Amino acid sequence: MGKSLIQKLDLWAERLVSFPGCDQKTLNIRKTMWIATVFGMFHVILHTGAFLIFAPQSLHLLINYGYTLLIFLAVGLIVTPKLTRGFNFYFVFHLSAMLLVTFYVILKLGGIATSCGLIFACLALVISSVPLQNTKITVFLFLIFSIIVLLSGLLVPWLTVPKEITPRINAIVFVMNTLSMSILIFLQTISFFAQQSHVEKLEADKLKELNEAKNKLFTNITHEFRTPLTIIQGMTNLIKSNPDEWIEKGSGKIENQTRNLLALVNQMLDLSKLESGAMPVHSFQSDIISYLRYLTDSFVSLAQRKDIHLTFLSENRHFMMDFDQEKIMYIVSNLLSNALKYTPCYGTVELYAGWTKEQNEFLIKVSDNGPGISPEHLPFVFDRFFRVEEDPGAQVGGSGLGLALVKELVKLLGGSVRVISSVESGTTFIVSLPVTNNAPEKEIIPNEAVSPADFVSASYPADEQNSNKENELHTSELPILLVVEDSNDLKIYLKALLEKQYQLEFATNGKNGLQKAFEHIPDIIISDVMMPVMDGIKMLDTLKNDLRTSHIPVIMLTAKADMDSRLIGLDKGADDYLAKPFNENELLIRLRKLIELRHILHQRYAAGEQVIPDQNMAENLEDVFIQKIRSVMEENLGDDNFDVHRLSRTLGMSRSQLYRKFNSLTNKSVIDYFWTLRLYKAKNLLQTTTLNVSEVAWSVGFKNLSHFSRAFKDQFGMNPSAVGK
Repeated sequence: MGKSLIQKLDLWAERLVSFPGCDQKTLNIRKTMWIATVFGMFHVILHTGAFLIFAPQSLHLLINYGYTLLIFLAVGLIVTPKLTRGFNFYFVFHLSAMLLVTFYVILKLGGIATSCGLIFACLALVISSVPLQNTKITVFLFLIFSIIVLLSGLLVPWLTVPKEITPRINAIVFVMNTLSMSILIFLQTISFFAQQSHVEKLEADKLKELNEAKNKLFTNITHEFRTPLTIIQGMTNLIKSNPDEWIEKGSGKIENQTRNLLALVNQMLDLSKLESGAMPVHSFQSDIISYLRYLTDSFVSLAQRKDIHLTFLSENRHFMMDFDQEKIMYIVSNLLSNALKYTPCYGTVELYAGWTKEQNEFLIKVSDNGPGISPEHLPFVFDRFFRVEEDPGAQVGGSGLGLALVKELVKLLGGSVRVISSVESGTTFIVSLPVTNNAPEKEIIPNEAVSPADFVSASYPADEQNSNKENELHTSELPILLVVEDSNDLKIYLKALLEKQYQLEFATNGKNGLQKAFEHIPDIIISDVMMPVMDGIKMLDTLKNDLRTSHIPVIMLTAKADMDSRLIGLDKGADDYLAKPFNENELLIRLRKLIELRHILHQRYAAGEQVIPDQNMAENLEDVFIQKIRSVMEENLGDDNFDVHRLSRTLGMSRSQLYRKFNSLTNKSVIDYFWTLRLYKAKNLLQTTTLNVSEVAWSVGFKNLSHFSRAFKDQFGMNPSAVGK
């Protein structure tokens, strides 16, 4: 409780003495000096009160001295929180004045020996300057203190001791002052050390945060480079192996990814230039409304790909002002690009432009009705490389540099940018620019402008229609491979690499991947980690905890190759982890080996014998599935009307899901397994009961005895009658 109260008081003191732009070191100095002033005031009140009560006549000089100090200290309590400039100068004057007042009282009391210990008050005032962390100030005050000590000693022959200051009173007050000043000095020293320790801790925490930010920076940079490099490397291999087919298409993809890498590098360089103040502004006076309408029109085709309604609204048909064409293009293009990425199909994106007469500002608002941004993430959206990794539903493709660069560019233009958002209600970015008309006039011709596409990454997810077209070449005997990847170029490369060995299904994000996994029950899945709508880790967790898909091996193919990311993926049940760029032969081998491992399950589950649960969690889920099927089948062994439809309804699965899952585990159809189970059950009954062959055949669902005998002999190589009891 006490510690909590101290913390609350400390926070209150910080808020009291703080001011906008105050750094932590300055804040600690101001707080320490204010607390020292409080200590000093408490000390003076205590002593002056005691003098008034016990010796009001004989100690009137000390009482007046106390009143004088209280005035100085009260002024200090009021002034300290308000001062933002000249703080050190004020305290030099403040402490020097109190030293001189104290020196005057010492002289009036007859010198150091009869001054009731006030020389220690001078020492306390000197030491109270230490938290200012200014050597010159402390040395200056110490010189004044030294002069006071010398003069107080040298001038004794010419000084008179007041008669009311008897040796007894002098001794009592001397002890009081010496003890209380020593305590005050001790408390000030402890407070200073505590503040220094606090500063050192903050610096250590800041250094730790800096290291973490640096590591995250390098992780994100490598992540952004890995996917384009994977595509470039893959297309290069395809061109080498089959130049006639891939020379034109592959070269185009390489050029596209090279442009993306160059754009990323340029963004980083631009940020560096902005932060160093090396980026110039080239403004011309022109019609900004017409230019913004042109920029919006440039994104119409991109919006149509996702069936998003993109609109441009303005209260003014034309508006002339100074603006830098290239920088406005980047700001608007990036905001529109982000809005289109976040907004789901059939959503709306709006760009509003207008002049506010009262503030003489030009506003650009980009709004969408996407998933929105949670309040805890809003303060960080303009941080470089920030993406909402904790919330997979909010993830989008991109480098995480765009909004950071937007903020710096708007700042360079003398404006401001802010964001308003609420979860599930959408997001609005508001850019405010100062309106001036000082630059030379120039008509902005769109053909002369750099295309917005040069500023915006082309790595938009392919739509579902395109993905489905890639699935036309299916061969029923090949295993089904589901690829969950948001990069269209990477999907094209994987299709070329894998289509001869697998039936391929494609999904753009984790949510769509789940839907296709439940629909097709593939034999194996390759998934990226960072994707829009739902990330790969969340999809993986859902797959591995759903009875329909828990058996499917999953390879996480990702640009996020750090150890922590690998451990998270493996902990969620990933069967393998490959970092981009990957070796295509390694990918093919790992796929083949995981498919082969599924054959071990075939041997485990294909027989009709009872399954013994395994300690492995993944196999336990499959054990539960097989045991549940076996239990339902055993309950209906003698029912002629029992079929796959009733079994699938009992299990809560569709017929196709049941077939795909069961076949993947046993390499048998449900009917064949049911047939085998009946025969194993018949063999067990013949061995352990007194039932005859006809009774056993009837109990396991065979109504024709000769049919039962042939099936039994085919399965076990002997007639039912030959089975020994």
